[in-house]
Amino acid sequence: MKTYICFFLISIAVVLSSCEDVVEVKLNGENLNLIGVEASITTLDEPAVFLYQTLQVNQDQAYPGISGALVTVSDNSTPANKITLIEDQVKKGFYRVPENAEYLGVAGREYTLTILSQGVTLIAKDQLSKVEPIDSIQVIPSLRGEGRFLGVFTYGMETPGIGNYYKWELYVNDTLITDANRMAIASDEFVDGNYISKLEIYTDFYEKDKEVEQRKLHLNDTILVKQNSISEFTYNFYFQMINQSSTGSLFSIPPANIKSNFTSSDGKPVLGLFLASDVSVSNKVVIDQTLVNRLKKR
Repeated sequence: MKTYICFFLISIAVVLSSCEDVVEVKLNGENLNLIGVEASITTLDEPAVFLYQTLQVNQDQAYPGISGALVTVSDNSTPANKITLIEDQVKKGFYRVPENAEYLGVAGREYTLTILSQGVTLIAKDQLSKVEPIDSIQVIPSLRGEGRFLGVFTYGMETPGIGNYYKWELYVNDTLITDANRMAIASDEFVDGNYISKLEIYTDFYEKDKEVEQRKLHLNDTILVKQNSISEFTYNFYFQMINQSSTGSLFSIPPANIKSNFTSSDGKPVLGLFLASDVSVSNKVVIDQTLVNRLKKR
């Protein structure tokens, strides 16, 4: 089967290489000047919101932040716990909790983000579900690649009850290194309520001749994992993001805007996501020489 796939791909490459017609792509200008939002609240981090104006795909610059918005976050407790965010004095369009105030997420509550900007009201909701604590993590040779790469593994219980969703973030020396290309998300569809042992959430793949620029885990690095609960909507949002990040290959899906959980009073699409998450933080592991010596040479 592996040989068949290789020959199949080669035959396609040969066919495509014989076609050199230039195709001019016309960009659709129907939905320009849309509003985008990146917003989150967790049990460890207070709400943060970045409100920005979208750009055309051929504009290579940072998204311009939108100032002067009225931004509030509230929960579904009785009475509702509500806070109004203030705009950061340095970063335009970034809204945060005022100094001397505190507003952390609480597991089990639904959170609503409301933004009033330029006469338009944006609203998004997300459920903050509880996540089980990580018992521990391990950094050992990966189960993939015949033991040539380092892998990061987690251990812990899965929350009983179908319908739980997870996202894992990997930090190396306190810097987040996972992105859309290396995102780890999962549902509990086939493992509900079980103890999950040796779940590989990250593999440090690299090509032999590109080890320096591609390898992420090195001797003496300190590794930490955050396990996040996410809602079903957020899980599907990230799944679409993973698919979109791989566009451009022969069998990839067509590029498209990912559906947001925001609605706008003017009926226009809104880009981005409001995320509510419970977070469990793992132990720290330092990559030592003994571990490095366990890797098989390529």
